[in-house]
Amino acid sequence: MKKFLLLLLLPVMLGAQTWVWSGYAKYLIDRSKISFYGPGTLTDQQVHIRLNNRWYASENMTAILEFRMRAFKGESVKRIPGFTEQVVSAYPYADLSVETEPTGDFFAYGQVDRAALDYNTGNWEITIGRQRVAWGTSLVWNVVDLFNPQSVLDFDYEEKPGSDALRVQYFTGAVSRVEAVIKPAPKANDRTYALLWAANRYGFDFNAILAWTKSAPLFGAAFSGDVLGAGIRGEMRMVGKSTGQAPDDPRLAFGSGYKMFSSAYVSAVFSLDYTFPGSLYLHSEALYNSNGKIKNAVFYNLPALNAGLLSAARWSLFGEAAYDFHPLLRGDVFAMFNPNDHSYIWAPSLSWSVFTNLDVYVIGLISNGRPYTEFSAYGQAVFLRFKYSF
Repeated sequence: MKKFLLLLLLPVMLGAQTWVWSGYAKYLIDRSKISFYGPGTLTDQQVHIRLNNRWYASENMTAILEFRMRAFKGESVKRIPGFTEQVVSAYPYADLSVETEPTGDFFAYGQVDRAALDYNTGNWEITIGRQRVAWGTSLVWNVVDLFNPQSVLDFDYEEKPGSDALRVQYFTGAVSRVEAVIKPAPKANDRTYALLWAANRYGFDFNAILAWTKSAPLFGAAFSGDVLGAGIRGEMRMVGKSTGQAPDDPRLAFGSGYKMFSSAYVSAVFSLDYTFPGSLYLHSEALYNSNGKIKNAVFYNLPALNAGLLSAARWSLFGEAAYDFHPLLRGDVFAMFNPNDHSYIWAPSLSWSVFTNLDVYVIGLISNGRPYTEFSAYGQAVFLRFKYSF
């Protein structure tokens, strides 16, 4: 608790003249019906406050401190097993968070998800501490994001969790660099050592990655560019057999265990998007996992997450259409489909910029599928969010 309060006061102690801050406050209310958690509907409310701080110590040194505070009230706190573990990000070392004990239908916590020092000189940039390392080019499934792969369904955490890491970048040109990242952890399966080379050739951006992650060797590659006005992107990762122990390999009644780490595998994603005159936007992606499941995929979501994959399915398809009805009003609908088990989830949404600092967002999540298919446990939900930025 004392460490957390000290971090909150750090920018003030360092001096207001060089301190820049920003943030937002959100209020989110949702109603959902998920049969997996019992009959009836779940009604929940959430207040979310975020503060971002930068202290510019000199032209070369910047201190970064960002934290979020969230309070939940509703049936999910009571009825969803392990709710608190799901909403609070876990870090292997410094636990920079404070939590209340869940009381009935109420739970709150505060957590630092960025705490880093950044030093740059010449072509070098070195960052140490809790930071966001975002690799990849695709817009939905970043298979080469080794540090914080996230689901597109987690729409309310724009910043994404940070990683406790050392990052060294050497810029060889305006759009090219060599980058090394070390993410330590007490358990071997949680450690990552990675090298990235990024360059621009023939109007395309290219990335190549060599890494040791999840106790296995990894090679990754990605590209992005423009062809006849359409955005084209692709990513691929090849992972060798792991020397570590699979943390989740359940022996289930319907078949053999899921040994995500026991053999080599390949994941790849291909993406296309295009904006027409008049603002109509279309976007599609396809994801392939060589060791993905073609049935009973719902049981393997946790092992896939532990392996750094974004889906437990063999194939996944994504489609999106968006249109600006007005400069301040945008409509969007996307869908994710599993062609092996025919389950799907689709999400229509509207975003309205009421005025400069206030935005209103409403989104629905509607899923369908036979029992044990990938999206069979998602149910139906609608979310209404108000966001004030400052």
